[in-house]
Amino acid sequence: MTSMIVIALLFGITGYAQKKTSAALPAGTVKLQYNYSSDNSIKYMTTNKIVQDMDVNGQAMQVNINGLLKCSVKLQNKEGDNLKLEIKIDTMAQNVESPQGATGGEVTDAKYKVFGMVITPAGKPKDLTEAAKVVLTLPGSGPSDASQTFLDFFPVIPATPVKPGDKWVAHDTSNTKTATTTRFMPVESNYTFEGTEKFNGIDCAKITSILSGTMKMTTQSQGMDIATNGIFTGTKTLYFDIKDGYYISETTVTKMTGMVEITNQGMSFPVVMTVTATNEMVK
Repeated sequence: MTSMIVIALLFGITGYAQKKTSAALPAGTVKLQYNYSSDNSIKYMTTNKIVQDMDVNGQAMQVNINGLLKCSVKLQNKEGDNLKLEIKIDTMAQNVESPQGATGGEVTDAKYKVFGMVITPAGKPKDLTEAAKVVLTLPGSGPSDASQTFLDFFPVIPATPVKPGDKWVAHDTSNTKTATTTRFMPVESNYTFEGTEKFNGIDCAKITSILSGTMKMTTQSQGMDIATNGIFTGTKTLYFDIKDGYYISETTVTKMTGMVEITNQGMSFPVVMTVTATNEMVK
């Protein structure tokens, strides 16, 4: 049971910046844009905590999944207006606690892997070809690759200048597939630019959002076909270095209520999944 649930870690691993420009901006606005440097690597640490509460044939069961990712990011080169970034994975790990015991550990085939990926100035992924070649085996979850981990690593930002109080809505769909798992997740994000404030001593743009959507996920594990369906809501808070052009911290909290079906065994039971993910710059 544990191994078939672990893949839910892929549910969320989730910058804003200002490009130096001489163009005049409307009064009170900032232009947010990624602008990593080739001279300085920015180190990030991502932590994910997933709590799954299930009712299996009247018996309460809780599974706790904790994930860790440490990596560094720097500019490799520019491809037109887009940025080709060099990503180096330092550490990746996953641990699972369930009524059956504890499993997990470090993802050894991820350590010190280096690859490039291309993003737009607004943070949208353009090319994950190199990342897809980096095979990762999460304990208890089977094979995956780095493109699944880094698909949503860089938050997407507004393409036009914004001022405090501005609101906008984005609709995105995460549609991923690995050797053992498929996931379809449309998300609506209602954003607000709260303004600028100090975060860890850095002048940052603060952007918050309210999330809502659905998730459909299928997993094959230990000869079983598992389907998870549900609806979720959540919040996100982002701090972005206005001067240097990269994000400092992003925290996302979501709660999904749905059902798990083990189709080839005729079983189904409710699940509530709470995910807390934090990605922050570290020294």
